[in-house]
Amino acid sequence: MALPKYPGEGPRDLSKPLERVRVKIDARTAGQRLDLALAAVLTWRSRASIVRLIADRMVRLEGRVVPPSRRVKVGDTIEIDVPQDPVAQPKHDANFELPILYEDAFMIAVDKPAGMAVHPSGRHLAGTLIHQLHRRYRRPDDPAHDVVPRLLHRIDIETSGVVAVGLDERFHGDVRRQFEDRLVQKGYLAVVHGCPPAREGRIERGIVPDKSSAVRLKLTTCEPGSGQSAITNYRVLRSNARFALVELRPETGRTHQLRVHMAALGCPLVGDKLYGRDEQMFLRGIAGQLDAAARAELVLDRHALHSHRLTFFHPRRDREVTIEAPLPDELARLVPA
Repeated sequence: MALPKYPGEGPRDLSKPLERVRVKIDARTAGQRLDLALAAVLTWRSRASIVRLIADRMVRLEGRVVPPSRRVKVGDTIEIDVPQDPVAQPKHDANFELPILYEDAFMIAVDKPAGMAVHPSGRHLAGTLIHQLHRRYRRPDDPAHDVVPRLLHRIDIETSGVVAVGLDERFHGDVRRQFEDRLVQKGYLAVVHGCPPAREGRIERGIVPDKSSAVRLKLTTCEPGSGQSAITNYRVLRSNARFALVELRPETGRTHQLRVHMAALGCPLVGDKLYGRDEQMFLRGIAGQLDAAARAELVLDRHALHSHRLTFFHPRRDREVTIEAPLPDELARLVPA
Protein backbone atom coordinates (compact mmCIF):
# COMPACT_ATOMS: atom_id res chain seq x y z
CA MET A 1 0.00 0.00 0.00
CA ALA A 2 1.50 3.32 -1.05
CA LEU A 3 1.71 6.35 1.20
CA PRO A 4 -1.54 8.35 1.26
CA LYS A 5 -1.57 11.52 -0.84
CA TYR A 6 -3.14 14.65 0.63
CA PRO A 7 -5.53 16.44 -1.77
CA GLY A 8 -3.89 19.41 -3.47
CA GLU A 9 -0.36 18.53 -2.41
CA GLY A 10 2.28 18.42 -5.14
CA PRO A 11 4.58 15.44 -5.66
CA ARG A 12 6.61 14.56 -2.58
CA ASP A 13 10.30 15.41 -2.67
CA LEU A 14 11.70 11.97 -1.88
CA SER A 15 15.28 13.21 -2.07
CA LYS A 16 14.78 14.13 1.60
CA PRO A 17 13.77 11.90 4.55
CA LEU A 18 10.03 11.55 5.07
CA GLU A 19 9.20 13.56 8.17
CA ARG A 20 5.44 14.11 8.05
CA VAL A 21 2.35 12.55 6.46
CA ARG A 22 -1.01 14.32 6.12
CA VAL A 23 -4.28 12.41 5.74
CA LYS A 24 -7.69 13.81 4.76
CA ILE A 25 -10.62 11.88 6.23
CA ASP A 26 -13.22 10.78 3.68
CA ALA A 27 -16.50 8.89 3.94
CA ARG A 28 -14.66 5.57 4.17
CA THR A 29 -13.21 6.31 7.61
CA ALA A 30 -15.55 9.04 8.88
CA GLY A 31 -17.14 8.32 12.26
CA GLN A 32 -14.36 5.96 13.36
CA ARG A 33 -12.02 6.39 16.31
CA LEU A 34 -8.81 8.20 15.43
CA ASP A 35 -6.65 5.10 15.96
CA LEU A 36 -8.93 2.90 13.83
CA ALA A 37 -9.11 5.51 11.06
CA LEU A 38 -5.31 5.72 10.94
CA ALA A 39 -4.98 1.92 10.97
CA ALA A 40 -7.18 1.81 7.85
CA VAL A 41 -4.86 4.25 6.07
CA LEU A 42 -1.41 3.36 7.43
CA THR A 43 -1.95 -0.34 6.76
CA TRP A 44 1.69 -1.29 7.36
CA ARG A 45 1.50 -0.14 11.01
CA SER A 46 -0.13 -2.12 13.79
CA ARG A 47 -2.89 -0.51 15.83
CA ALA A 48 -0.63 -0.70 18.90
CA SER A 49 2.10 1.29 17.14
CA ILE A 50 -0.45 3.89 16.04
CA VAL A 51 -1.68 4.24 19.63
CA ARG A 52 1.97 4.79 20.69
CA LEU A 53 2.36 7.53 18.08
CA ILE A 54 -0.75 9.25 19.46
CA ALA A 55 0.47 8.86 23.05
CA ASP A 56 3.85 10.32 22.05
CA ARG A 57 2.03 13.42 20.69
CA MET A 58 3.15 12.66 17.12
CA VAL A 59 -0.41 12.73 15.75
CA ARG A 60 -2.59 15.83 15.49
CA LEU A 61 -6.24 16.05 14.50
CA GLU A 62 -7.05 19.48 13.05
CA GLY A 63 -3.84 20.77 14.62
CA ARG A 64 -4.57 19.43 18.12
CA VAL A 65 -3.30 16.43 20.06
CA VAL A 66 -6.34 14.30 20.96
CA PRO A 67 -6.88 10.85 22.48
CA PRO A 68 -7.09 7.75 20.23
CA SER A 69 -10.80 7.41 21.03
CA ARG A 70 -11.69 10.76 19.40
CA ARG A 71 -14.11 10.29 16.47
CA VAL A 72 -13.12 11.74 13.11
CA LYS A 73 -15.39 13.30 10.52
CA VAL A 74 -15.31 13.95 6.78
CA GLY A 75 -12.84 16.70 5.90
CA ASP A 76 -10.72 16.38 9.05
CA THR A 77 -6.97 16.62 8.54
CA ILE A 78 -4.65 14.32 10.46
CA GLU A 79 -0.91 15.07 10.62
CA ILE A 80 1.51 12.29 11.58
CA ASP A 81 5.15 12.94 12.44
CA VAL A 82 7.19 10.02 11.08
CA PRO A 83 9.61 8.67 13.70
CA GLN A 84 13.22 8.94 12.51
CA ASP A 85 15.47 5.98 13.25
CA PRO A 86 19.09 7.14 13.36
CA VAL A 87 20.38 3.55 13.49
CA ALA A 88 18.45 1.76 10.76
CA GLN A 89 19.93 2.13 7.27
CA PRO A 90 18.17 1.54 3.95
CA LYS A 91 19.03 -1.72 2.21
CA HIS A 92 20.84 0.18 -0.56
CA ASP A 93 23.25 3.03 0.15
CA ALA A 94 22.12 6.57 -0.69
CA ASN A 95 25.08 6.86 -3.09
CA PHE A 96 24.08 3.74 -5.01
CA GLU A 97 24.59 4.32 -8.74
CA LEU A 98 21.60 3.05 -10.68
CA PRO A 99 22.48 1.04 -13.80
CA ILE A 100 20.99 3.27 -16.53
CA LEU A 101 19.66 1.39 -19.55
CA TYR A 102 18.17 4.38 -21.38
CA GLU A 103 17.86 8.10 -20.66
CA ASP A 104 16.64 11.17 -22.51
CA ALA A 105 14.84 14.39 -21.60
CA PHE A 106 11.52 12.58 -21.23
CA MET A 107 12.31 9.33 -19.43
CA ILE A 108 14.88 7.09 -17.81
CA ALA A 109 14.98 3.30 -17.63
CA VAL A 110 17.13 1.56 -15.03
CA ASP A 111 18.09 -1.99 -14.14
CA LYS A 112 16.60 -2.34 -10.66
CA PRO A 113 18.44 -4.74 -8.38
CA ALA A 114 16.54 -7.43 -6.52
CA GLY A 115 15.76 -6.36 -2.95
CA MET A 116 15.04 -2.72 -3.79
CA ALA A 117 11.41 -1.55 -3.60
CA VAL A 118 10.34 0.70 -6.48
CA HIS A 119 8.41 3.16 -4.30
CA PRO A 120 7.77 3.81 -0.59
CA SER A 121 5.14 1.57 0.95
CA GLY A 122 4.68 -0.71 3.92
CA ARG A 123 7.96 -1.18 5.74
CA HIS A 124 9.98 0.30 2.87
CA LEU A 125 9.84 4.05 3.44
CA ALA A 126 13.45 4.80 2.46
CA GLY A 127 16.08 3.50 0.08
CA THR A 128 13.62 2.83 -2.75
CA LEU A 129 14.18 3.27 -6.48
CA ILE A 130 12.05 6.40 -6.62
CA HIS A 131 14.07 7.87 -3.72
CA GLN A 132 17.24 7.35 -5.75
CA LEU A 133 15.69 9.03 -8.77
CA HIS A 134 14.44 11.98 -6.72
CA ARG A 135 17.99 12.53 -5.50
CA ARG A 136 19.10 12.57 -9.12
CA TYR A 137 16.45 14.89 -10.56
CA ARG A 138 14.60 16.92 -7.92
CA ARG A 139 15.54 20.61 -7.51
CA PRO A 140 12.61 22.06 -5.47
CA ASP A 141 14.56 25.27 -4.80
CA ASP A 142 15.14 25.77 -8.53
CA PRO A 143 11.71 25.35 -10.17
CA ALA A 144 13.09 25.82 -13.70
CA HIS A 145 15.23 22.71 -13.28
CA ASP A 146 13.04 20.68 -10.91
CA VAL A 147 12.09 17.34 -12.48
CA VAL A 148 9.60 14.97 -10.82
CA PRO A 149 10.26 11.32 -11.74
CA ARG A 150 7.02 9.33 -12.16
CA LEU A 151 6.91 5.53 -12.36
CA LEU A 152 5.43 4.17 -15.58
CA HIS A 153 4.99 0.68 -14.09
CA ARG A 154 6.11 -1.39 -11.12
CA ILE A 155 7.81 -4.68 -10.39
CA ASP A 156 8.04 -6.62 -7.12
CA ILE A 157 10.80 -5.94 -4.62
CA GLU A 158 12.39 -9.37 -5.30
CA THR A 159 12.15 -8.98 -9.09
CA SER A 160 15.14 -7.42 -10.83
CA GLY A 161 15.36 -5.69 -14.19
CA VAL A 162 13.90 -2.96 -16.36
CA VAL A 163 11.87 -0.20 -14.71
CA ALA A 164 10.84 2.79 -16.84
CA VAL A 165 10.20 6.20 -15.31
CA GLY A 166 8.79 9.36 -16.90
CA LEU A 167 10.60 12.68 -16.48
CA ASP A 168 7.97 14.73 -18.30
CA GLU A 169 4.34 14.89 -17.18
CA ARG A 170 2.81 14.75 -20.65
CA PHE A 171 5.11 11.92 -21.73
CA HIS A 172 4.23 10.02 -18.56
CA GLY A 173 0.51 10.31 -19.26
CA ASP A 174 0.87 9.18 -22.89
CA VAL A 175 2.99 6.11 -22.07
CA ARG A 176 0.94 5.18 -19.01
CA ARG A 177 -2.06 4.89 -21.34
CA GLN A 178 -0.08 2.42 -23.43
CA PHE A 179 0.43 0.30 -20.32
CA GLU A 180 -3.25 0.53 -19.42
CA ASP A 181 -4.30 -0.38 -22.97
CA ARG A 182 -1.89 -3.37 -23.00
CA LEU A 183 0.10 -1.93 -25.89
CA VAL A 184 3.44 -2.32 -24.10
CA GLN A 185 5.26 -5.59 -24.74
CA LYS A 186 6.89 -7.03 -21.62
CA GLY A 187 9.42 -9.84 -21.54
CA TYR A 188 10.66 -11.59 -18.41
CA LEU A 189 13.26 -14.25 -17.75
CA ALA A 190 12.68 -16.79 -14.98
CA VAL A 191 14.59 -19.75 -13.61
CA VAL A 192 12.18 -22.49 -12.57
CA HIS A 193 12.39 -25.87 -10.90
CA GLY A 194 12.21 -28.72 -13.40
CA CYS A 195 11.14 -28.00 -16.96
CA PRO A 196 7.70 -27.33 -18.47
CA PRO A 197 6.24 -30.36 -20.32
CA ALA A 198 6.26 -28.46 -23.64
CA ARG A 199 9.18 -26.30 -24.76
CA GLU A 200 6.78 -23.44 -25.45
CA GLY A 201 3.14 -22.72 -24.89
CA ARG A 202 0.37 -20.40 -23.82
CA ILE A 203 -1.10 -20.46 -20.31
CA GLU A 204 -4.64 -19.12 -20.23
CA ARG A 205 -5.96 -19.67 -16.73
CA GLY A 206 -7.84 -17.24 -14.52
CA ILE A 207 -6.48 -16.16 -11.14
CA VAL A 208 -8.41 -16.16 -7.86
CA PRO A 209 -7.55 -15.96 -4.14
CA ASP A 210 -6.28 -19.27 -2.77
CA LYS A 211 -8.82 -19.95 -0.03
CA SER A 212 -6.98 -23.07 1.06
CA SER A 213 -3.88 -21.07 1.98
CA ALA A 214 -2.96 -19.66 5.37
CA VAL A 215 -1.49 -16.65 3.53
CA ARG A 216 -4.19 -14.10 2.66
CA LEU A 217 -2.40 -12.62 -0.32
CA LYS A 218 -1.73 -15.96 -2.01
CA LEU A 219 -3.44 -16.58 -5.35
CA THR A 220 -4.11 -19.64 -7.46
CA THR A 221 -5.42 -20.54 -10.90
CA CYS A 222 -8.94 -21.40 -11.99
CA GLU A 223 -10.58 -22.39 -15.24
CA PRO A 224 -10.91 -19.82 -18.06
CA GLY A 225 -14.06 -17.74 -17.71
CA SER A 226 -13.84 -17.43 -13.94
CA GLY A 227 -11.68 -15.24 -11.72
CA GLN A 228 -9.45 -12.58 -13.28
CA SER A 229 -8.48 -13.52 -16.82
CA ALA A 230 -4.73 -14.04 -17.19
CA ILE A 231 -2.60 -15.07 -20.18
CA THR A 232 1.11 -15.88 -20.23
CA ASN A 233 3.18 -17.09 -23.18
CA TYR A 234 6.34 -19.01 -22.35
CA ARG A 235 9.37 -20.49 -24.12
CA VAL A 236 12.12 -22.63 -22.62
CA LEU A 237 15.50 -21.17 -23.57
CA ARG A 238 17.71 -23.82 -21.97
CA SER A 239 17.55 -26.37 -19.16
CA ASN A 240 19.57 -28.84 -17.13
CA ALA A 241 18.82 -31.65 -14.68
CA ARG A 242 17.46 -29.26 -12.02
CA PHE A 243 16.33 -25.99 -13.58
CA ALA A 244 15.11 -24.31 -16.74
CA LEU A 245 15.56 -20.76 -17.99
CA VAL A 246 12.20 -19.65 -19.36
CA GLU A 247 11.19 -16.56 -21.31
CA LEU A 248 7.77 -15.27 -20.19
CA ARG A 249 5.62 -12.84 -22.20
CA PRO A 250 2.48 -11.82 -20.30
CA GLU A 251 -0.53 -10.52 -22.23
CA THR A 252 -2.19 -9.43 -18.98
CA GLY A 253 -0.73 -7.91 -15.83
CA ARG A 254 -2.38 -9.65 -12.89
CA THR A 255 -0.84 -9.67 -9.43
CA HIS A 256 1.73 -12.51 -9.13
CA GLN A 257 0.60 -13.75 -12.57
CA LEU A 258 3.91 -15.20 -13.76
CA ARG A 259 4.66 -16.89 -10.45
CA VAL A 260 1.16 -18.36 -10.20
CA HIS A 261 1.14 -19.61 -13.80
CA MET A 262 4.55 -21.28 -13.58
CA ALA A 263 3.60 -22.93 -10.28
CA ALA A 264 0.42 -24.20 -11.99
CA LEU A 265 2.66 -25.92 -14.58
CA GLY A 266 4.48 -27.67 -11.75
CA CYS A 267 7.55 -25.49 -12.28
CA PRO A 268 7.62 -22.85 -9.52
CA LEU A 269 10.25 -20.13 -9.65
CA VAL A 270 13.48 -20.88 -7.85
CA GLY A 271 13.53 -18.98 -4.56
CA ASP A 272 9.77 -18.38 -4.52
CA LYS A 273 8.77 -18.65 -0.87
CA LEU A 274 5.04 -18.25 -1.50
CA TYR A 275 4.43 -20.33 -4.63
CA GLY A 276 7.18 -22.88 -4.12
CA ARG A 277 6.81 -26.31 -2.59
CA ASP A 278 6.02 -25.11 0.93
CA GLU A 279 4.29 -21.79 1.70
CA GLN A 280 5.60 -22.07 5.27
CA MET A 281 8.82 -20.71 3.79
CA PHE A 282 6.99 -17.44 3.19
CA LEU A 283 5.65 -17.26 6.74
CA ARG A 284 9.05 -18.13 8.20
CA GLY A 285 10.68 -15.55 5.96
CA ILE A 286 8.30 -12.82 7.16
CA ALA A 287 9.13 -13.78 10.74
CA GLY A 288 12.87 -13.77 10.03
CA GLN A 289 13.13 -17.47 10.86
CA LEU A 290 14.73 -18.93 7.75
CA ASP A 291 17.70 -21.04 8.83
CA ALA A 292 20.62 -22.27 6.69
CA ALA A 293 18.78 -25.45 5.68
CA ALA A 294 15.73 -23.49 4.50
CA ARG A 295 17.88 -21.05 2.55
CA ALA A 296 19.71 -23.92 0.91
CA GLU A 297 16.39 -25.47 -0.10
CA LEU A 298 15.27 -22.16 -1.61
CA VAL A 299 18.58 -21.93 -3.55
CA LEU A 300 18.20 -18.12 -3.83
CA ASP A 301 17.20 -15.47 -1.29
CA ARG A 302 14.88 -13.94 -3.92
CA HIS A 303 12.51 -15.38 -6.47
CA ALA A 304 14.27 -15.92 -9.79
CA LEU A 305 12.31 -13.44 -11.92
CA HIS A 306 13.92 -10.73 -14.06
CA SER A 307 12.23 -7.97 -16.05
CA HIS A 308 14.29 -8.44 -19.22
CA ARG A 309 12.65 -6.43 -21.99
CA LEU A 310 10.21 -3.55 -22.43
CA THR A 311 8.97 -2.35 -25.85
CA PHE A 312 6.69 0.68 -26.31
CA PHE A 313 6.10 3.65 -28.61
CA HIS A 314 8.07 6.75 -27.60
CA PRO A 315 5.64 9.61 -28.37
CA ARG A 316 8.32 12.32 -28.39
CA ARG A 317 10.82 10.41 -30.51
CA ASP A 318 8.04 9.09 -32.77
CA ARG A 319 9.48 5.60 -32.81
CA GLU A 320 9.31 2.26 -31.03
CA VAL A 321 11.82 1.79 -28.23
CA THR A 322 13.04 -1.52 -26.82
CA ILE A 323 14.94 -1.53 -23.53
CA GLU A 324 16.71 -4.64 -22.24
CA ALA A 325 18.41 -5.56 -18.97
CA PRO A 326 20.92 -8.45 -18.99
CA LEU A 327 20.22 -11.58 -16.98
CA PRO A 328 21.85 -11.24 -13.53
CA ASP A 329 24.82 -13.52 -12.87
CA GLU A 330 23.11 -15.21 -9.92
CA LEU A 331 20.36 -16.45 -12.26
CA ALA A 332 22.63 -17.24 -15.21
CA ARG A 333 24.80 -19.46 -13.01
CA LEU A 334 21.82 -21.74 -12.29
CA VAL A 335 21.35 -22.56 -15.99
CA PRO A 336 24.67 -21.90 -17.73
CA ALA A 337 24.67 -21.52 -21.50
